Amino acid sequence: MEDRALHEIKKLNIELKDLYRKQKERLDKLRKYTGLQLYASKSSNGAYYYLVRYPGEDKMKYVGNESKPLIRAIMEARYLEKSLEFLDNDIELLDNFLREFKSVSFRSVTESLPRTYRSRRSKRNKPKEKLAAEWKEKAEKYKASKGIFREEELIHKTEDGSFTRSKSEMSIYNYLLAHDYTFVYELPVETKTRTFYPDFSILSEIDYETVIYIEHQGKMSDPKYKDDSEVREYDYWKNGMLPNRDVYFTYDDNRGGFDIGPIIDILRLRVRPVVWEGKDEKGSNRKAG
Repeated sequence: MEDRALHEIKKLNIELKDLYRKQKERLDKLRKYTGLQLYASKSSNGAYYYLVRYPGEDKMKYVGNESKPLIRAIMEARYLEKSLEFLDNDIELLDNFLREFKSVSFRSVTESLPRTYRSRRSKRNKPKEKLAAEWKEKAEKYKASKGIFREEELIHKTEDGSFTRSKSEMSIYNYLLAHDYTFVYELPVETKTRTFYPDFSILSEIDYETVIYIEHQGKMSDPKYKDDSEVREYDYWKNGMLPNRDVYFTYDDNRGGFDIGPIIDILRLRVRPVVWEGKDEKGSNRKAG
């Protein structure tokens, strides 16, 4: 019941955002009418006529009745403005709900517990090394079966002899490799509308089942690349892969600089949580539970 209801809420949120985008596009075409104000008055025969007040002017000008294109355009623009206010409010409410919603499934509750209290059932009673190796083998086989995406763009060699498309991706790859994370570069992800190739698919060490996706965006100073990146982010969201939950987006700065810090933060939050270490009364190392 919970999964079905959550699915419908996500679907509604997507539909509202799509409607918002379409109405915003229409309003942009009517932008020149948004500053105009209408005033209605009755004639002797009961018909309504409309007067328009221009910004900064006190004098009203007669412009005809509701059949006039100008009147219809002004009324439509005002309707769209109000509609976007309602949509913006509803979308914000749903975004907040989806961001704060906590599932009561066994897996979700188990992931929220300190490691001491996690049931072994979440790891299927297998050693973590075996779970990681099985996932890696299966993922690499699946990637190989799909072929390499735009192989000619893979030009930056990593520490294990693989290749990435950018220096920043190479740095991320080498960091994951050096710290023994289980990951696959550009593992294809099939969705209802397209196949994605997220830069990094990383197996979470919380349950050895969840996969965290990281998309690193470079060249953000390039307007076309930035537009393409925004479309890609929207596509992820439209296909049910929510930002900062299922897929994380990181960026080079406007000068092309790269900082590994945001990547590390994601890893510590969703892949390999940091457990505080201190000293007990006897001076021995201990971990917080």
